[in-house]
Amino acid sequence: MLGDSTAFGDGPFLFGPPQVITMPTPHSPTAVAVGDVDGDGDVDVVVPGRNSEGFAYLMLNDDGVLGTPIELVTGGQTDWVEIVDLDGDGHLDLCFAVRALRGRLSILHGNGDGTFGEFEEIALGREPRAVVVDDLDGDGDPDIAAMNHRLPIIEILLNDGEGGFDPAAPLVISRSSVSIPFPQSIGTADFDADGDRDLVIVATGASRIFICRNRGDATFDPAEGWRPSRVNGQIGGMTDLAVGDLDQDGDEDVLVPLILIGESSHVGIFENQGSTASIEFDRDAAFPSTGLGYAYAAAMGDLDGDEDLDVIVGHALPGPVMVLDNRTEPISAGGDGVIRFEPPQQIANDSFFRGLAVADLDGDCDLDVLAVELVSNSLWVLPNLTPQASGCGDGFVGRVAAPVDSRVSSVSPGVDRAQVADLDGDGVVSGADIALFLTRMRSGETPRGEPVRGPIESRRR
Repeated sequence: MLGDSTAFGDGPFLFGPPQVITMPTPHSPTAVAVGDVDGDGDVDVVVPGRNSEGFAYLMLNDDGVLGTPIELVTGGQTDWVEIVDLDGDGHLDLCFAVRALRGRLSILHGNGDGTFGEFEEIALGREPRAVVVDDLDGDGDPDIAAMNHRLPIIEILLNDGEGGFDPAAPLVISRSSVSIPFPQSIGTADFDADGDRDLVIVATGASRIFICRNRGDATFDPAEGWRPSRVNGQIGGMTDLAVGDLDQDGDEDVLVPLILIGESSHVGIFENQGSTASIEFDRDAAFPSTGLGYAYAAAMGDLDGDEDLDVIVGHALPGPVMVLDNRTEPISAGGDGVIRFEPPQQIANDSFFRGLAVADLDGDCDLDVLAVELVSNSLWVLPNLTPQASGCGDGFVGRVAAPVDSRVSSVSPGVDRAQVADLDGDGVVSGADIALFLTRMRSGETPRGEPVRGPIESRRR
């Protein structure tokens, strides 16, 4: 353990050489999730993806080293997975969003030893791309909110206490913004501090986040749309979100990647104003994430042990993973509470990092970074070697990744604008259209963006 830690937590971040695991079949990995599925005390990893045979992959953790990917049969191409005990038996289960014209959830009940039963399906709408599992009705068991990319509808499924689910009243978002808002990401938080869990949805086509305020019983107030901060007059395209208290004022903020045309990508912040009567955000804050690609995936975690949330951003075409050191001085500590970050620092680079997670994989009580890379069909594990203000970690045994100049004078070269049409139907080509284009890359979709029926989907019809 490190000695006096007063000088730690000031960066730069230090990461060791990555462990890169290539999936054994073409997989187009879409996300990464962590949980101790075999009950041995460390976190294991599940990677969903658009595998044409309907596989996802499980990698069991053995003293900080992930094992060979194990096939999980899910019944279709999957864009998201939640790892949670759905039926209250003490074992973690897997809840996949199956991306198809006839969308559905695929639930694999865990046996507690890293094995799972056969998948069970729950029907959903058109092309669910993400789900979130949380106690929405306040009865103590986990419910499900599922997001349909091809419909402006969020479906609510209430747990009966034994792992069965009953549909509740669905939510409609973006009634008048665009013809299809293309919901892409979803999360939960108690934004208004009233004791229940509200929903936040990124709608890529509408260039908005939508907040659905929970009334306490899994019914919700009408969705309220929020535009992100403008960057030099532009509204950025959004594909992902992360929720956390960035300014340490006791309420939950929302961070999104912002894809721009002719500017470097940024991260935008919806800073919660702490109202209990309503949900109010300050949207003035946006920070460059890189000049080397399009910001696609976002995550938060305290990477240096100084008790604030740092930001991790995965990019596309090209695809660096960038980290931003949080330097906010909270009001509770005598600061001004204004959110600030150090310039972005690169810790990895490939073509298209589509999903991120943070977890202590090696048991040294600091957070490592996990990132799935679409083009190379792989999972990257980036071990954190940053000296920790908390005294955690193994100390410096690697090399410093060079800080990256975030300035850029022209659009990133990865997407030919001639390929990007007005995909959201708002009459202009903007960052939102690039965001939609990126969500469809290498995904087996038709030119109109509909999911292609793979072998499993064809057999089911």
